[in-house]
Amino acid sequence: MERLLQRKREAIAQMFSAIAPRYDLLNRLLSLGADVCWRRFAVQWLPVSARCIVDIGAGTGDFAFAALRRCSDAKVIGVDFSQRMLERARRKAKPSFMPHCQWLVADALRLPLRDKAADAVLCAFTARNFEDLTQGFEEMARVLRGGGVALILEFCQPPSSWWWTPVGLFIRYGVPLIGGWLGDPVAYAYLTASIRTFLPAEDIANSIRQVGFRRVDWVPLTLGVTTLFRAVK
Repeated sequence: MERLLQRKREAIAQMFSAIAPRYDLLNRLLSLGADVCWRRFAVQWLPVSARCIVDIGAGTGDFAFAALRRCSDAKVIGVDFSQRMLERARRKAKPSFMPHCQWLVADALRLPLRDKAADAVLCAFTARNFEDLTQGFEEMARVLRGGGVALILEFCQPPSSWWWTPVGLFIRYGVPLIGGWLGDPVAYAYLTASIRTFLPAEDIANSIRQVGFRRVDWVPLTLGVTTLFRAVK
């Protein structure tokens, strides 16, 4: 079983590494720029006093940089299992951000951080890829101090009727087509498939509560395309 899980981790890491060069461009095109707005909205809920922020599934660093614009004195630790993604994050970082950023290649389920090390945790569009969702949320809770906040952006499983709306049809058919044309057809087919097989927002919120967060709120964004979860430990 462990060998199969390792192969899955490696396959997902390879998939994201393959799309790293065009990852930002495709995110902007496929979301019509909304992904930037989602991150800006999410970081409004960060306490400005935060000094240590952990970005799980940091990718090319957009969530980390949005956090630093709000919490200019913070240190952000970006964690991802794709080295190529983090290399792009390093190159994108503004000179003023560089002293505040640390990038780690690591597994989100085994964070190389001590208990209660962080004031806040960020996680954008990564929870769907956790091999064990509960373990992923447990790691978030473990590294957070009491009163710390986790901000999670994710594509949740929508009602079946949503897939027949204009937005749902675009994600179902347009995203794999455009993503395959400009990027990697497997990666963007996987994106749509993972949304369809993930959990509804209420079930995700219940999973977050069960690992020890005392308050969990969520709000759908952009006609239900994505959901922001705010969890307080």
